[in-house]
Amino acid sequence: MPLALMRNFEAPQDATDYYLMSGDLRVGRIYERQGTQGLEFLWALNGVFGGPHEMRVAGMVATFDQAQAALQENWEKWLAWAKLQELSDPAPLSPSEPPHAPDSESGSA
Repeated sequence: MPLALMRNFEAPQDATDYYLMSGDLRVGRIYERQGTQGLEFLWALNGVFGGPHEMRVAGMVATFDQAQAALQENWEKWLAWAKLQELSDPAPLSPSEPPHAPDSESGSA
């Protein structure tokens, strides 16, 4: 199951910066930064301990799609190693769509 994207709203508005979610669990992050060879994307799995020897927890690649694919691949390796599986299949979000829009117009708390 693909991980769902959630924009990092703490990052500057024009930044490419996303969390990857497995349900309500934030399992990774992808963001763009200026590197020595131009723009690059850094991806990282968060909060996983242990794992198979061939699994990576972070890397840098040239495109957002490559970063998303690498994170997904390594998340699946960790799930298999940990003998876990995804329980639900939330629809992946588009990169510009927040998962829960704040209810700023209602006066309720």
